[in-house]
Amino acid sequence: MTEGDWLGDVPEGGWKATHSWRMPEWVEPIIIILILFPSMYLTRRRNYSIFRSDKSQTYKFLDDVDSTPSPRSSNEFELLPHPGVHPPKTRWLCGLVRIRTPNSSRFARHVHSRILQKFPFLVEMFYWALALGLYRATGALAQLIYGGQRKMWDSAANHGLALLEAEAYFWAGDYEGPERWLEWRIQRWFLHGSEAGDWRVWFLTILNRGYALIHIPGTVGFISYYYATAPTHRRFCTVRRTLTLTNILAFVCFILVPTCPPRLLDEKYGFVDTVNLESAESVWMSGKFVNKLAAFPSMHFGYAFCIGCVFVADSGVVGGLVSKVEKHILRTANSDTFDDDEDEDEVVLAGRSPLARAFMFSFGIWYPCWILLTIVGTANHYFIDALAAVFTVLFAYIFNRSLLVFLPLEDYLLWAWRLEKPVPTTGRTKKLVVD
Repeated sequence: MTEGDWLGDVPEGGWKATHSWRMPEWVEPIIIILILFPSMYLTRRRNYSIFRSDKSQTYKFLDDVDSTPSPRSSNEFELLPHPGVHPPKTRWLCGLVRIRTPNSSRFARHVHSRILQKFPFLVEMFYWALALGLYRATGALAQLIYGGQRKMWDSAANHGLALLEAEAYFWAGDYEGPERWLEWRIQRWFLHGSEAGDWRVWFLTILNRGYALIHIPGTVGFISYYYATAPTHRRFCTVRRTLTLTNILAFVCFILVPTCPPRLLDEKYGFVDTVNLESAESVWMSGKFVNKLAAFPSMHFGYAFCIGCVFVADSGVVGGLVSKVEKHILRTANSDTFDDDEDEDEVVLAGRSPLARAFMFSFGIWYPCWILLTIVGTANHYFIDALAAVFTVLFAYIFNRSLLVFLPLEDYLLWAWRLEKPVPTTGRTKKLVVD
């Protein structure tokens, strides 16, 4: 079969957008703002004044490593001694060496500290802005490592083709040419339907807009939602650290293994950039600071998979099934007893209504599946990209506490800024009274 035969289904004049939702570029940043700032307000610490300057005010510390503003130690959590006494903190450096770091609680009455205390969600906004800045640097670093833009793009194209051939080894069947790639066949199915004018016209448009709009706003929306609704701040921090470590691992891959997405491969391979074809490209997908070779692993799917896992876990459905198996099959549970040490967040999760649990479980399954169809149907990722993202998230979850190694750095940063980290308003800390 010749190359011309492979692409013989292309309409005369090429594929054309048959439907499009026009949207100004400023809409997407506005969506982010409409998510972040209302979230900042809704998660504020109530009954707390920014400009109060009572010198007798003190912070109360909790027995939770992730719930305290600036604990004296990474292992001890107690009330501060007499106001005005600010002993240094004790931290573990890489889990090996105990070091002393400055205690920034002496700056708790500074105006910028009190603003953070009133709106603690600002801390989350800062760290995610930092992650965005690191992402934007990956393209420049990859270009530096590969010795120029041309060499980087050539290597990225080879990496993309290698992924396609690796997949074809398992499910090419009797197909030849681009048809041996499942991503190609899926996108062609949508394109043919769009050309014919059937319901796939709208479906493809939804996929295009979904790819452009869901990734950043959806993830930011999830962080906002979970900050406000997580049973405990410790649970929120586990999720946040997992997402952060997922980012770091992915950024390393973007730098060391730049990978060209299917839509940017040579036209002879037959993939179509449907998002750009419909002028549905997001402001987050364009510009000189965007890394267009950040296909492996797929952070679209990585975020979606992590979010889906959180919803499934918080639905309590899986935990409930495990409990039933233990009780009725393994017979290891006693229905007449109650474990006084049961984790508080599990108690809260168990209190959700059956309808809410069913919705959360269904959404947790549906969301990553939808994103997988979106990234493949629009030729923005390979299936292996999604698989790599799954392993990246799982690895990040298992080792998420490794990020606590940066606590000493955070202490010094807070000290340099003369700033005290606020008590969060997630879980039981929402009701904490801070004077």
